[in-house]
Amino acid sequence: MPTKLRELILLRHAKSEWKQADLADIDRPLSDRGKKNATKMGRWLKEQALIPDLILVSPAQRAQQTLRRIFSEFSANVVTVDALYLADLPSLLNTLRETPQAECVMIIGHNPGLEELFEFLNHETNPNPSNNANTEQVTLFPTCALAHFVLPQTWSSLEKGDGKLLQFIRPKEI
Repeated sequence: MPTKLRELILLRHAKSEWKQADLADIDRPLSDRGKKNATKMGRWLKEQALIPDLILVSPAQRAQQTLRRIFSEFSANVVTVDALYLADLPSLLNTLRETPQAECVMIIGHNPGLEELFEFLNHETNPNPSNNANTEQVTLFPTCALAHFVLPQTWSSLEKGDGKLLQFIRPKEI
């Protein structure tokens, strides 16, 4: 029996506030722009009917606030994963490989780890324009940007280049 395709949505947290110098990094909240962009991205996800079965989110305040703004209008199975806070590529891969067999998983996390995971999974240098993706080469993963992949493997067997990028969306494009 063939393996079912999986979908992975990578979402970098929205823009955070830097005004309080004495605030620990993990406690930084979203800026006004971040709040606006996260709400906008949530509307776009709903319009696209792109609702994950499982959301893995960093414990950082900015990631948690991004989650709440994006999914304010619908519910999802959410797990806060401490290892996602400032996670590097090996940590992100370990988290994914230990993921239950959900068909569509979203990770809300941080750079540079998300950018590294994007590059690890992406088997093309450019998104596929036939799937409504941005045709510019993706070189940066800005705040509140979203990458949507389809993966032929189970989560436990992810390898370099397994992903096919369907969409890369920045808040300014929606």
